[in-house]
Amino acid sequence: MVTKYCLRTVYIYSAFLLSCHFTTSAFAKTDFATNKDNITGAQTSKDKESIIKNNVTPPAEPVPYHIDTAFDPDEELFFTGANKYLEQYGVQFGLSYIGETVGVVRGGKKKGADYAHEVEFALDMDWDKLIGWKGFSTHLILMNLAGRNASTDYVGDPFMQAQEIYGSSNDRFLRLYNLYAEQALWNNKINLKVGRFNPGDDFAVGPFACEYVTASTCNQMTSMGSQQGYSAWPNNVWSGRIIYNFSEQFSFAVGAYESTPFGETGQGGPAGLSWGTKHATGAFIPVEFSYISNFGKKQLNGYYHIGAGYDTTKYDTWSSQVSETGKRDNASQYWIMFGQMIYRNDPMDNHGLYVLANWNHQSPSTSSFKDFYNIGLLDRGFWHARPYDQIGFMMTYYTIPRSLRRAQRYQMSQGTTFMENGTFSLLNNAEAAQTNAMVFEVNYGAAVYRGIKVMPVFEYFHKVGAYKNLYNDAVVLGVHVNVVF
Repeated sequence: MVTKYCLRTVYIYSAFLLSCHFTTSAFAKTDFATNKDNITGAQTSKDKESIIKNNVTPPAEPVPYHIDTAFDPDEELFFTGANKYLEQYGVQFGLSYIGETVGVVRGGKKKGADYAHEVEFALDMDWDKLIGWKGFSTHLILMNLAGRNASTDYVGDPFMQAQEIYGSSNDRFLRLYNLYAEQALWNNKINLKVGRFNPGDDFAVGPFACEYVTASTCNQMTSMGSQQGYSAWPNNVWSGRIIYNFSEQFSFAVGAYESTPFGETGQGGPAGLSWGTKHATGAFIPVEFSYISNFGKKQLNGYYHIGAGYDTTKYDTWSSQVSETGKRDNASQYWIMFGQMIYRNDPMDNHGLYVLANWNHQSPSTSSFKDFYNIGLLDRGFWHARPYDQIGFMMTYYTIPRSLRRAQRYQMSQGTTFMENGTFSLLNNAEAAQTNAMVFEVNYGAAVYRGIKVMPVFEYFHKVGAYKNLYNDAVVLGVHVNVVF
């Protein structure tokens, strides 16, 4: 099925779950094994007579752990039957809606709220079932994006989005997100992928990245896509990727992606259909090692990624952009990510308390970010009366490169030379010299019905836009609605 909570991360999420091998029966066996003699009715007849004579109520038979899936927000609202029928022919489709309304209630640029939405249609085709081509599949995602950017309009932070789904619609009703073919070889020991997609689908992304409303983690850390090489949602470029699975737990991935400028001419253009290469400036080459954990009798699952990427494109350094020395440099980046369940709440695959952490380092001479950190918690299934509810916390901290800050201060020292309408217009689209910033988020995901999740969210922006004194800290409230049709 392609219609999980966030369609653009479903393939990674599915691979993560497939690697964990959880079953309800296995969990139930572990829990009840220690009391087997007393619970399963295995006592001798003499023991039973003794219990009756002493007027003691015998232990009840164990009730198998059961969770009603009627409120599972990852299940389809309408199309489950259709997809079950089509599965025999190797065809699966998905349709989902995400809407986010957030607003500043205190601080920031000014008070106000914005709405944005994303509608996605996905089509997966298994050509083994269609024509007998073993291991071959094709995938397509189209999307409609609309709305306004609350971070730019009200928060005053154009770098850290208060809405993770905000993306320019470019006045197009539909945009192609990706179109690619996938080939599994040697019982999926090797997985090949080629077509129009981006590195953000496969590198430096975790299965729970989009369980938060700010864009600090969804689909990946905000800093990852600060330069054109690591293009991310909703863009697509010519791409190729290979994964080698050493085992069910260890894997290695390497890719090659077209590096092309943002905007009208590159990254797919306004509708995602501009596929020419005349604007390409180089290639982005990422590598990543991954480990899928599964610890203890209660099978505490998790993921661990360590990777690096190199962009062959030459970029003007921050200092050269104000000194006009013409110095240029390549861009590279490194990342470490993990998410580990530390306590299991129930037998469901991903129902437990997770600790999440990410780190990314960018080339400081050319990137908008130097170091970027996330640390958070995600607790799913903690309330047995509402097993599909979840609560999440995420803290983000990032630093701005010193060379960028120095260049911005130099621009400010030139008086009105770099001012527009009484406001500074500096490198990095900044209004003042930048240093560092923090963003906090707390959300509660309520499973309303099958295929429907409503998530109220609280966000706090400290040192808005990485400016020291330009804006007061912003308090943001909002709601995220997800419907899987």
